Amino acid sequence: MSGAVYIAEIHISAPTERKINTKHYVTSDEVREALVLRKDVEAAWDDHPQHGRRVVALGQTAAGRPILAVLQEVDPSDGVWNLRTARSPRS
Repeated sequence: MSGAVYIAEIHISAPTERKINTKHYVTSDEVREALVLRKDVEAAWDDHPQHGRRVVALGQTAAGRPILAVLQEVDPSDGVWNLRTARSPRS
């Protein structure tokens, strides 16, 4: 993964939060900690045939847990994104 993608804010809907927590054991706090306003996030645009244009981002929490997330653009110029899903690649 490569590229500079500015992530200032991530919106996480209640259903998405429930899914990442129950299915992938990831919290919204971990997602934000790993990705928001971090210079060390690896991110790349992906044009998925079924899900459309999105960003795949990989970051790490302060505790060292990697978080892989798929983000949908709301306003990338302002760094605002919707979370589609997230998991820990080690899970």
